[in-house]
Amino acid sequence: MGTTMNQTTTYLIALDLDGTSVRYEPQLEMDPDIIRFLDSVRHAGVVWVMNSDRYTDTMADIARRLSPEHMPEALLSCQRFIHILNGDGMYEPLHAWNNEQMRLHADLWHKLQPKFGEWQENILRDFTVLDCVVNDLVFAFMAPPEQTPQLRQRLQEYVKDFPDAQVSGNHDWSFILHAAFSKGRVLKRYAEHIGVPAERIIAVGDGVNDITMLDGSVTRLVGCPANASFEVIAAVKAAGGMVAEAEGPQGTLAILRKYLCNLPTLG
Repeated sequence: MGTTMNQTTTYLIALDLDGTSVRYEPQLEMDPDIIRFLDSVRHAGVVWVMNSDRYTDTMADIARRLSPEHMPEALLSCQRFIHILNGDGMYEPLHAWNNEQMRLHADLWHKLQPKFGEWQENILRDFTVLDCVVNDLVFAFMAPPEQTPQLRQRLQEYVKDFPDAQVSGNHDWSFILHAAFSKGRVLKRYAEHIGVPAERIIAVGDGVNDITMLDGSVTRLVGCPANASFEVIAAVKAAGGMVAEAEGPQGTLAILRKYLCNLPTLG
């Protein structure tokens, strides 16, 4: 596990976490049905990675709740970082790549941080903020669903004069990040790193931040659960992918079964 070039890899699966492949009770962990399925195809050279906007440490905690043979081959975090599983069960950074992402982020934050105080004050005044995180890595806010479009429009107004900034988000959170960052870009880079072609990548997600790996630009083998955002459903349909009938992890499981049904013992 954790090889930089796996000659036996047949498919690379990229899974978003929240809304797609985790459960929250009794703890935040991978859905057991998905893990059992991934274990059933492991013999055929299928590997998987987490691709989430959660922090790397949180993703590693989720991974370590699995047995060693079930852990993902890599953690793709915050739409920018790559950490690869080594033989000791630890996740090591892809140093050159990660350092470049840190440089891009630092350059952007140097421009934006002087404005964060004013922006945060205005958002707290004008929206019902359920949670927020503002630090050296994140400028993110959670508002009720009915306020999310207006919140994202406000963030867009804040960054309109900064061409190297973008607004992203999932079902709950809205945040600012570098315009170069995306789940699609980081997935494509990892696939190149291990030598897996586009036609052997499967991607599943449910939020707006997943669209860049679900719109057909990285792979055509894409899907989303039934509870995905309407933007994601539209992107998946346009790419010729699968919108599952079931929600959450059960929808994800149906997508994986469809795309891998011709593997030995699964046909």
